[in-house]
This record gives sequence, C-alpha cells and structure tokens, in this order.
Amino acid sequence: LMSFSGISLSTNFPVPPHTKQSLFYIHRNLNNHSVVYEVNLTEKGFIDPENPFKIYWIRYGEKNKYKELNYMERTFAYGLKSEPLKNGRIRAAFVAKKERTIDVFIDDKGQATALMNIDNKISKLVKIFVQVAEDGWWPKVAYVEFFGTDFKTSLPTYEKLLIN
Repeated sequence: LMSFSGISLSTNFPVPPHTKQSLFYIHRNLNNHSVVYEVNLTEKGFIDPENPFKIYWIRYGEKNKYKELNYMERTFAYGLKSEPLKNGRIRAAFVAKKERTIDVFIDDKGQATALMNIDNKISKLVKIFVQVAEDGWWPKVAYVEFFGTDFKTSLPTYEKLLIN
C-alpha cells in the first residue's frame, strides 16, 4: 500500500515522489512509468502564469529516468492548456479531453492543489489511470479512472470514464 498526498493507493505501480509542487500523476496499463504533473513557481512562490506546469515522465528502471514529454505526447495526449483565473489560480484542461477542467492553486499550507469534478464531487485530484489498447497504428484509450479526495470531507472519490 502506497501513499501520495495522504491517500492510500493499492497499486502495482511505483508512486512518484511527492513535493510541494506536486499536483497529480498518470499511470497506464502499458508499463510502470508515470507522467508527473507539477506547478512551476515564480520567485515569490506563485504559480507562473506564463508557464504554469512542468509535466514529465518518470521511466522506472531506465538509466536517465526523468524525460520531458515529446511533441506528440504534449500536443495530443498528456499536455495541458491553461488560462489564468483570479487570485493566482489557473484553470487547465487536458489536450486529450478538453471538457475535463482542473483548477490549480497553492493552498494555505503552500501545497500545489488540483481540483476537479470527480463523480460529481469537487475533489483534489491525486491520480489518473489510463487503460490503453495498442491494436492499431495509434493507441486507443478504452477508459480513464480518476482518483481523488473530496475537498470538503477528505473522503476518497473515484470515477471511471469509458471512452468510445
């Protein structure tokens, strides 16, 4: 049993290190690598509105395990489009699923936080799991699972999104 941001995660996947800049991470069924999402901060500790996110691979078992996303991954799969909101918050959407938005901010303890609607509850997003089928030229996503904690009650939240 692993823990990331206080949530116990029963998983066969490694859990990435958690820092004050950590938002959430993605695992896929294809391997045990992680896509990690963090915030970039200004010198004053605010989210950088010009370049708010650092998104990278942790490729477990490889010599140089930290890798930037390539153009295709950033543009069509794992990248985020963002716009600044009030009070230093950022609204982001996945390039692959624009209707799923995330509100990102630094909480009163200095922790980067990503809030999204998970199962109709405003939740702190912790982890996403993507089930991929590689049976053609371009990988197809079968479903996506969102794991988080309810922002008000701190109870676990979960939603499975089937992709047609």
